[in-house]
Amino acid sequence: MFRLLLIIAVLAIGYDAVVHQGAYTRSAWVSIVGLADSAVTNAKNMGEKNMGETAREEPRSQTN
Repeated sequence: MFRLLLIIAVLAIGYDAVVHQGAYTRSAWVSIVGLADSAVTNAKNMGEKNMGETAREEPRSQTN
């Protein structure tokens, strides 16, 4: 099944490259890269925010 999907993808990308000069493939790639960049940026911001909140907390004292 994977081979069939791979063949279909190769044919679709090849057709787009020949007939449309790769316009659809390029557009899809730009969209995917944009989504990935957005996800990475959001993850970085969330990590920095959590690190900032952790740094602001008062250190816990150990009592024995």
